[in-house]
Amino acid sequence: MATIPRRYGCCLSLERLMLSEHSVGVGQRIRAAREARGWSQGALASRLGRTQTAVSYWESGNRALALDDLIAVAEVLGVSTASLLPDSRSQRSAPALLRAVAERVDAGQLADELEEFALKAQVEPRLQTKWNIEPASPRDTAEALLAIAGINDTPVPVVELATGCGIRVLPWSFDNVDGLVVDLDNGPTIAYNRSQPHTRQRFTIAHELGHHLLRHTDRFYVDFGNELAPLAAGDHPGYDWRAERSANEFAANILMPSPMIRQSFGQTPDVRALAKRFDVSSAAMSIRLTALRLK
Repeated sequence: MATIPRRYGCCLSLERLMLSEHSVGVGQRIRAAREARGWSQGALASRLGRTQTAVSYWESGNRALALDDLIAVAEVLGVSTASLLPDSRSQRSAPALLRAVAERVDAGQLADELEEFALKAQVEPRLQTKWNIEPASPRDTAEALLAIAGINDTPVPVVELATGCGIRVLPWSFDNVDGLVVDLDNGPTIAYNRSQPHTRQRFTIAHELGHHLLRHTDRFYVDFGNELAPLAAGDHPGYDWRAERSANEFAANILMPSPMIRQSFGQTPDVRALAKRFDVSSAAMSIRLTALRLK
């Protein structure tokens, strides 16, 4: 099904970040054990029958070790395999994890912004959850939420829908983030960039709500702005275009429900008028009409 393309940003999820950080943790332990023996990377590589480049990639966390490699490294270094593995029980706070996300795309100022946001958001009161929506397809999930909330008029109150799901929605002045959803100790929170146009804010809120309801992550999702998007999408293992496409499809269906669009189009088949009625951009409305084969 055609859907509104993601015109801005990309995402990094906790699961992928933790896999990457796991590799970094293993690499740091290998380096410490190697240096304790006074060996260079080349010396370790020679004893393993591998290239120095491979050892360098392992130690930097840019390449994960296969189990056989991990066992071989431990034997050559004379340490236990367990000593090279990070403590899987350690948990990092959401503010620290958000900072780590920004730092992995070399955005130091943004790291401060994300951490500051999470620290302030986590002292907000927990919201009561009125509606529990089971994840299904993006369209079915959106339709289930609209039905349980009794929404049958435009524009769709996306903030009220999010808060009804127990998710607070907060504006924030980010330098290069379109929006994010994070599960804090006091419940899930969606943040959107207050400096962006109103219709884009609404789409961002719907997009992040889609990430949450479709269970794309267990702790957070960050959608970067245009400047950082190419770097994060091209170089970071956390980018997931399938999740982005699904969140976009959910947003289109929640903000521009098919039955409402068809009824409104029959009355006023003008893109700008429809966009104003549904409180979305003309571009978003045009793409939605095309997806529904109304133009």
